[in-house]
Amino acid sequence: MAKETLFNILLRQPWWITVLVAVVLFALARAIFPPVAPFVALPFVLLAVYIAYRQWRGTSPVDADERLAALRTMSWEEFSALVSAAYARHGYHVAAAERPGYDYTLTKGSRVTLLQCRRWRVSQVGVGPVRELARAVEREEATNGICISAGNFSEPARKLVATEPVTLVSSVELVELLGPLHRSARGAA
Repeated sequence: MAKETLFNILLRQPWWITVLVAVVLFALARAIFPPVAPFVALPFVLLAVYIAYRQWRGTSPVDADERLAALRTMSWEEFSALVSAAYARHGYHVAAAERPGYDYTLTKGSRVTLLQCRRWRVSQVGVGPVRELARAVEREEATNGICISAGNFSEPARKLVATEPVTLVSSVELVELLGPLHRSARGAA
């Protein structure tokens, strides 16, 4: 299970906050044991560069909240079209589901992934839908499953994916996956 770490928290902040953390840690380490100071600050400097790059590409945590709010106002048809187009851009063949437990089948080469995204509007997805997707992955003999939400996932849902071939996609990851929203989607927010 992925716990909330300092790195995860910093990934949701503007890049310059991570630079401030690096400077403070460098100063503290230099005061305590100067030879290790650069090595203490280096991971945070690299993280700041990564965050700045992501934000420069247009996926900042600040506008991610606005884009997630716009996603929640969309109809199922609009949202599913965005999700289908996003996975098609990533090289997947996207087909509508034929059985319950998932919404789409994504095929890339010999890998089959089941995609569940029907609960895009809820603020928190519980363990039930994730368990349903895990059963569908097993039943369909798929490689894995992806559960998408514009909200968050409950702690039991996050614990379940530690033992199942299911990936949870929400928040900034979802915004990055979908890319820029269409003009009509932005107008709905």
